[in-house]
Amino acid sequence: MVTYQELHDLNLSKLNTAVTQWQQMLNKLIILADGGDGGVNAADLEKKANAADWKGDSATVTRKFTTTTARQFEDMVTEARSIHSILQDAHTNLKKHKEDLGTTVSTWAKKSIYINSNGNAQYSGPPREVEGAPPPPTQEELDAAQRDIDRVMAAANETDRITARALRKHAQSKYDFDEQGFKNLKDADRQQGLEDADAMMRLAAKGDAMTDAELERFNRVAGYHRDNPAFAERFATKLGPEGTLTFWRSLADPGRGRAPEPDSDRAKLLAKVQDNLGITLANATRVDTPAMQQWKDRMIELGDDRFEHPKGTGVSPTRPLGYQILGPLMTEGKWDSDFLNKYGTSLIEHERKFNYYGISAPDGPDEVWDSLNNAEQLSYPPGVTSPVVNLMEALGHNPEASLQFFNGSTGTGDKEMSNWDYLVDKDAAGARKWGIDHEKNTEYYESLGHALESATLGYAYDDPDPSVPQIKSGNDTEAKASQEARDMRTLLMDRVVRQYQTSGTIDGQDGIRESLANMAAGHIDSLNYSLDNWGGTGAYTDRDGFYGREANRLRDFEGPTSAGFLRALASDKDAYETVSIAQQVYGASTMAVHDGSNDDAMNAGLKSVRMHGLLDEARVEAIGKEFHDDKERRNLEIEKQGEWRKFAAGAAVGAGVGVATALIVPTGGAALIAVPIAIETVGGAANTAVATDTLQWIKDNEYDNRDESVASIDRAKADGAANAMVPLINYKETHGMADKGFDVWVQKAQDAYNNGGHITDTSNSPN
Repeated sequence: MVTYQELHDLNLSKLNTAVTQWQQMLNKLIILADGGDGGVNAADLEKKANAADWKGDSATVTRKFTTTTARQFEDMVTEARSIHSILQDAHTNLKKHKEDLGTTVSTWAKKSIYINSNGNAQYSGPPREVEGAPPPPTQEELDAAQRDIDRVMAAANETDRITARALRKHAQSKYDFDEQGFKNLKDADRQQGLEDADAMMRLAAKGDAMTDAELERFNRVAGYHRDNPAFAERFATKLGPEGTLTFWRSLADPGRGRAPEPDSDRAKLLAKVQDNLGITLANATRVDTPAMQQWKDRMIELGDDRFEHPKGTGVSPTRPLGYQILGPLMTEGKWDSDFLNKYGTSLIEHERKFNYYGISAPDGPDEVWDSLNNAEQLSYPPGVTSPVVNLMEALGHNPEASLQFFNGSTGTGDKEMSNWDYLVDKDAAGARKWGIDHEKNTEYYESLGHALESATLGYAYDDPDPSVPQIKSGNDTEAKASQEARDMRTLLMDRVVRQYQTSGTIDGQDGIRESLANMAAGHIDSLNYSLDNWGGTGAYTDRDGFYGREANRLRDFEGPTSAGFLRALASDKDAYETVSIAQQVYGASTMAVHDGSNDDAMNAGLKSVRMHGLLDEARVEAIGKEFHDDKERRNLEIEKQGEWRKFAAGAAVGAGVGVATALIVPTGGAALIAVPIAIETVGGAANTAVATDTLQWIKDNEYDNRDESVASIDRAKADGAANAMVPLINYKETHGMADKGFDVWVQKAQDAYNNGGHITDTSNSPN
C-alpha cells in the first residue's frame, strides 16, 4: 500500500530506467525471435527444424525440443512486451498521481490547510484570536481537502496494486514464459477482475455459510473492483438473476431466527456486502453485452416471483418477492437508466395492483410491503422494507433515469397514471400513500426527495463534488442534447415549485424539505428570473437579456408561485440558510456579469437585495408564528438568526471582476449543492459548490431569556440587511466608487430589501 509520504517523495527515476531497459530488452528479443538483422533467429530455426529429414529418435524428441525452444522465444517477446507496457503505464500513472497530489496540496495550502505526513488535512494558520488573522477553514473545507487527498491516494494505490499483481503473475513460472501477456495496465486490471470474479463465485456458492473472514475477503475484493466492468459483468452473469436473488436472500436471512443482531460484527459485515454487491450489480447493468441484457430482462421478470430459502421452508417459511430482495441492493451505485425505468415501471404497476388483489391497506402500500410475507431481514442496517423507497434511492443516484421516470406513467386506458401524480401529488386520485401511520415517515419522503433532487439538478443527490451540467451553445447534436436536458430539468422544477408552494404541503411530507431547499438553491437563477417581473414589466425591462434567459435556459415559474415556494421553504431555519447562501452566491455573480458599468452592476445587486428581503421576512414571520405568545423563545430564535447573518456577512467574499462569491457556512455534516452562477467561464456555464448546514452557534453563545432580548428582532433585521449589502459594498470598494453618491444606492437597496419583504409578508409577528 502506497502511503501519502511515499507518493509525496516518490522518485520515478529508477522506474523510468526500468522502462527504458525493458524497451531495449524487447527490441533485442524481437530480433532473436523474428530476425531482421541477418543473424540467427528462432523463426528460421523452427522452419529449418520442421523442414529437416529427421531419423530415429531425432524425428520425435529432437524435433519437438527444437521447435518448442524456438516458440519460447515468441513467448519471451510476449512477456517482455507485457512487462514493458505495464511498467510504462505505471510510470505514466504514478507521475500523474504525484502531480495531482502536489496540485491538491498547493490548492488547499492557500486556504491555510496543511496535509501532514499521514495524509490528514489540518489547519495550519494562526489562532483565530490573533488580531488580523483570517478565519480558519470550516469543517466542510477540511472534509473537502481530505476527500481530494483520499481520492488521489486511492488512484495511486490502485495503480500500485494492479501493477504489482501483473508483475507477480509473470514471475510465477520458474521454467516457462507466458504465452499471453497484458496489452497495458487497463488490460491487466480487466484480466484480474475476471480472475477475482471467478474466485468470488466460489465464495458466493456458500451462501449464508460464508464465514466472517470470507465476508471480509468478499468486501475487500469487491472494493478493489468498484470501477471494473469486467469483474461486475462476469460476477453478475455467472451468478445469474435467480442466483443473485437467492444468494442475497440466503446471506441476509439465514433463517431459524439466526439473523445477526443489528450492532453485531456480522451485521456490519453484511451491511458492507450489501453496498459492495449493489455497486457491483449496478456497474454490471451498464455493461452493453447480450448476456447482461438478458440478465436485466430476466431480473425484471423475477420481480413478482417468490423466493424460498435455498435450504427449504423448514429453515425459513417466508417467501419474499424478487422486488423485496433486490430492493436493498439498489440503494448504492449507479444502475443503468433503461433498466431502472423498466424495472420501476414493473414495480409501480405491481404495487398499484394491490387494490385489485383486495388486500386491505389502510396505511397505504408500504404497510403491505412491510407485512407481505417478508423475510426476517433483507436490509442492513434494518430499515425501510418498501422496494419503492429503494427505487427512489436508486433514482437519486441516476439523474437521467430519474428525470425520465418522473415523466413516465404506468397502466393503460382508464387506469393509466403518471408517475408524478402517483408518487408526488398527494391530492391526485389514486396517488400513493407514503409511510405507515404508526411509524415516522421521514425516511420515505427523504428518498422521494433524493429522486427529485437528481432529476431536477442533474447530479446524484449525494455527489461529493456536485457540478451543474454544462449547457453547450450551438446547434450540433451534443449542444442540443444538453439544452434539451436542461429544459426538461427546469420543466420538472416548475412542477416542484407549483406542488410545494405552501408550508402545509411540505410539512405533510415530512423529510422532503431539505431536498426542496437543495433544489431551490440549484435553480436559484430561474427563481430570481421568475420574481423579477413586477406588474408584468419584465418584457419591457430586458429581463431576458439581464439574466441570460436563452443562454442559461431559464424558465419562468411565475412570480406568485415562486414567492409561495420560497416563503414555505424559508420558514424553516435549515432551508432558509441553504437558499440564502445560494442567493448570496448568485447575486454576487450577477454583479460580476454586469461589471462593465457601475450602474448596471449596482442595479444587479439591488435585485439580489430584494430576494434577501423576501427570504428574511419569511423566516422572521415563521419564527413569530411558531412561538406565538412566547416572546422570549421567539426572540431567542430571531437572535440566533441574526448571529448567523452576522457570520455570513463577515465571511462573504466580494465580487470582483469576473469572480463570484463563494460562501461556506461552518459546522459539520453539510450537504453539497452546486449553485448556478451567472458568470460565463471558459468551457461553459460556471457553478460553485456550497456546503451548508445548521449553525451550532447557540452551543458557543449561551443566551438567557431576559427582557432585553425583545429588541432582537430589530437587530436580526439589521444583520440581514447588512448581509444583503455585502456584494454591493465589496463591489464599491473593489472598483473604487466614490463615497459621494453611494447613499443613493443605499436608499435604493433599502427600498428593494423592504419590497422583497412585502412579497412574503402575510401577517405581522405577534408581540
